[in-house]
Amino acid sequence: MANPRLPKTCSAGTAGVVGGGEIKYYPGIVRERNVDFRRFIKQIAELNTVNTADVYAVVDSMLQLLTRHLSQGRTIELGHFGNFSINLKTKGEETLEEVDRNSITGTKILFRPSKELKDNIAGIAFEKVENPDLSNPQAA
Repeated sequence: MANPRLPKTCSAGTAGVVGGGEIKYYPGIVRERNVDFRRFIKQIAELNTVNTADVYAVVDSMLQLLTRHLSQGRTIELGHFGNFSINLKTKGEETLEEVDRNSITGTKILFRPSKELKDNIAGIAFEKVENPDLSNPQAA
């Protein structure tokens, strides 16, 4: 597995200080191209003894079931992968009687990775990539 690269480091001045205050530098991730659905499915098939169509069918069924169970307010526990649940964005009302479906302003799907997935990601090694734009801190 290739190591993710640290980005072209960015800089930021101290918030709320006239003239920016002290400049500090922060690492981030250089994002390579995305892995699209088709490529991801193909890679899963290559690692297993099933064909791409079968993997697609399983993943499509998983999406349907995730939608069904989330819409019923359930948390889906997917073992070493993690958990999916749904959360609401709401607005407060003055009285209990005013609370109804109009008090819900949106929904959000939460994903909580498993300890195993978190541990796998925590072991990633990073490499620094130079950013020529930051050779002169005053220009950044």
